[in-house]
Amino acid sequence: MIEATLDIASERGYDGTTVALVTERTGLPASSIYWHFGSKDKLLAATLEHSYDQWRSAIGPWATNGEPGPLPEKLEYRMQKASVGFAMNPQFWGLGLLLAMQQRVEEPAARRIFVDVRRLTTEGIRNDWRELVDPAALERDPTIPNRLAEFYMILMDGMFVHVRSTAARDVPRMVSLIADGMAAMMLEEGWAS
Repeated sequence: MIEATLDIASERGYDGTTVALVTERTGLPASSIYWHFGSKDKLLAATLEHSYDQWRSAIGPWATNGEPGPLPEKLEYRMQKASVGFAMNPQFWGLGLLLAMQQRVEEPAARRIFVDVRRLTTEGIRNDWRELVDPAALERDPTIPNRLAEFYMILMDGMFVHVRSTAARDVPRMVSLIADGMAAMMLEEGWAS
């Protein structure tokens, strides 16, 4: 049911996803969906949570013991690993971005879930960046990991939209360019050695 809901939502968006379409696709009665979830909104919220958990477990931790040493290679390794999510087609990200941009009188539970997922993802990435920043630079400016994490999330959102809207889908090459640029900037700013 969750996978069918995600497929429908990625095709039709939040408003175009109906319990009737989910029942048609799954063969389950609407009463079963309402009994388990209570509403379409709660079904979509559960769908976003489930697909996020699958994506996070598939990509694993950003940092691992087997990564190369120098900063440019380390960033390349970590960012390529994180970009696996684009190859897996994380439909929840697209649906979440649509929900995040919509303003409604009553905020859908699915939107709150996505906003929370983004916050958790940004926090995890911030902690990973903290490992890469020189301790002396962190002492001078403790906000460096926050800024790097926010910038990285902006880049990933932009890359997600770019990959989905053009024929240019060489994600590894785009990630490599981003990693090279970020490593060069960090070295130039004295944030890493």
